[in-house]
Amino acid sequence: MKHVYNFDSPFFKIVRVIPGLITLALLLSPIWATLIGRPKIVLYYVAFLSVYWLYKTTVTSLGNIIGFRRYKRALELDWDSMIKKLDWKDLPNPEQLPKSFKDLQIVVLIPYTKELYEVIQDTIESVKRSTFDLKKIHILVGIEGRGGEYSKQTGDRLVADYSQTFAEVNYYIHPADIAGEAFGIAGPNLAWATREYVKDVRARGEDISNYQVIKYDSDMLIHPKFLSNYIHTYLMSADRYYSFFSPAVMLYSNNYWEVPFLVRVFSGALTLALLSEWVVAKKQKQSFSCYGFNLKLLDEIDYFDPQIGVDDTGFYWRAVLATDGHFKGEEFYAPCYNDAVLAETYAKSHVVMYKQLRRWGWGAIVYPMTIQGITNNRKISFKKKVQSMVEMFRVYNLYSTLVFLLSFSIPMIMFLNPDFGLSSSAHVLPKIVSTLMTISLLGLLPSRSVLEALYGPPPKKKGLVFFLWHYFEQIMLILFSLTLGFFPYLQAQIEMMLGLSMTFMVTPKHRNK
Repeated sequence: MKHVYNFDSPFFKIVRVIPGLITLALLLSPIWATLIGRPKIVLYYVAFLSVYWLYKTTVTSLGNIIGFRRYKRALELDWDSMIKKLDWKDLPNPEQLPKSFKDLQIVVLIPYTKELYEVIQDTIESVKRSTFDLKKIHILVGIEGRGGEYSKQTGDRLVADYSQTFAEVNYYIHPADIAGEAFGIAGPNLAWATREYVKDVRARGEDISNYQVIKYDSDMLIHPKFLSNYIHTYLMSADRYYSFFSPAVMLYSNNYWEVPFLVRVFSGALTLALLSEWVVAKKQKQSFSCYGFNLKLLDEIDYFDPQIGVDDTGFYWRAVLATDGHFKGEEFYAPCYNDAVLAETYAKSHVVMYKQLRRWGWGAIVYPMTIQGITNNRKISFKKKVQSMVEMFRVYNLYSTLVFLLSFSIPMIMFLNPDFGLSSSAHVLPKIVSTLMTISLLGLLPSRSVLEALYGPPPKKKGLVFFLWHYFEQIMLILFSLTLGFFPYLQAQIEMMLGLSMTFMVTPKHRNK
């Protein structure tokens, strides 16, 4: 791989402050705009944000409606029969394919620490229920060495219980405390497991490009048609080798009705956002949580980066930089089912959620990583470089500050500029913003209907009050955005500015059965 970024270089240490610096500049804009005598700058920006919010609400609802129809269609189709009917020689770019369908293999890649055996067993059982040929499925478990003897025993049990079911079941134990690796994140684990697995595949004399990988978490379940839908999408893709493949429908239904309402609100909103973006913003999609890719491509980009505290978006931008910008996403619509954050107590669930979102906030490390990478790589087009920077700003600056500025920037301007309240702008713009925000709330209704269709009604045991409340709880997304959706991300970016290390915890998730 071309080493296009270096965390120890002086340049990287400079550009790593950029995400946090821009975020703080936006949050403090009422103050500095007042000091330079230009408070209208903030009002105009807030007006832009309100228009953007309305636009996003409208587009998101449209994307959810279209995406839901595709989801229903995906569950109706017989993907295995469709795969068998494909004429191999007529598929696009056959040079990117194995010689025949017989040679094509799937690797299910699962990072594991020390979750209960029953949790990962449920995951493997869901793979076992796949309509796809189980003898073409290879289970690869990356076990974190910090899990101790229990984790090794789990690996041994998986081999004993499922070796006869699938083509093979392998596990590799990632050694603890390797110098320079991020702690408490799956990236180093995944990098170790896949490197060792590639050595073994090559030792068998096999072509690693015949292996299509799908990575997901140890608590994830899949629909029986999931793998077949994935492989059909892969086969029909025109540029499959330089693509990752992701489920557009990611549900948190394993424990959705058991988690605190703020966690549930976020989980539902995340499902809707992912579904919509695959429909209306496909070119901007990054890898997240569950995604597939070719094993040879992973080898070419030098695997997951064990230094950074984020494995998913880190994988995407690492591939973008290594392939000179020629890397993109393709989606399929058979769903996967995940665990939302749920700890032993109500209070602890929120603490754990905060820590998880702080870890996600450290995903902003790809911001300076990409800045340095595109600066050093002249083969990446100027257009792609601009698009990358716009995407970084949108994800790590605009979204993290949007709700805060819409809620507090105008009152702050009025407080800091008492005479400004007499101007026409001070009267007109707040009314415009308020009107647009009200319209935006109405625009949420179609998405709310899609959410209801995806998750269904709450269990009857929850009672009538809970049933009535769940129709309105999405409104609390504003509260989430000002608390758990704001402070963890801000903390992460400030920590990155200060050059602090990336130390995290494995997110505990429980299911009340």
